[in-house]
Amino acid sequence: MSQAPKPPARVRRVFDARPLDTPPARLKVRAFLELFDRGRGLPALVLEGHLRGDQLEVSIGGVARILLSGSSGQDAHGPFVWLTAQEQPVGEHHALRVDADAEDVDSAHAAISFFELTGDRAARRELAYADCWYSVYFNPLGLVDGVSSGGPRSIAPGEMPS
Repeated sequence: MSQAPKPPARVRRVFDARPLDTPPARLKVRAFLELFDRGRGLPALVLEGHLRGDQLEVSIGGVARILLSGSSGQDAHGPFVWLTAQEQPVGEHHALRVDADAEDVDSAHAAISFFELTGDRAARRELAYADCWYSVYFNPLGLVDGVSSGGPRSIAPGEMPS
């Protein structure tokens, strides 16, 4: 039994093509309250998120408040808000980031991170060069899935970074 040859595929050439628009990832997050030990005699850092209708109000140390707009919903685990990935300056020396892809935790779906920025003006453009960072991770259900922090201040005197 022989098969007849298939006709060649037709290709249409487009010279004025624009990239396809992809909608931003929607990240499900819920209210949270996390306390970070900053070590070395520094006061603890409190990150807290409250749902306010279609917004998540993030409080940093009870002082700075950032409103992240999204769309609200409710499921079997309670109320939540859908957010998109974004960065927000918090004064001149700090920043807040909502990540669609948390690099530090394999199972996390999203992360809300607070950064203490370096004094180097050029390095401030890249949050990876921050002096310290504090992250709250969320799973696909929007529930807190863990926390982490890092940076030079988390290293005890005489201890080498790993």
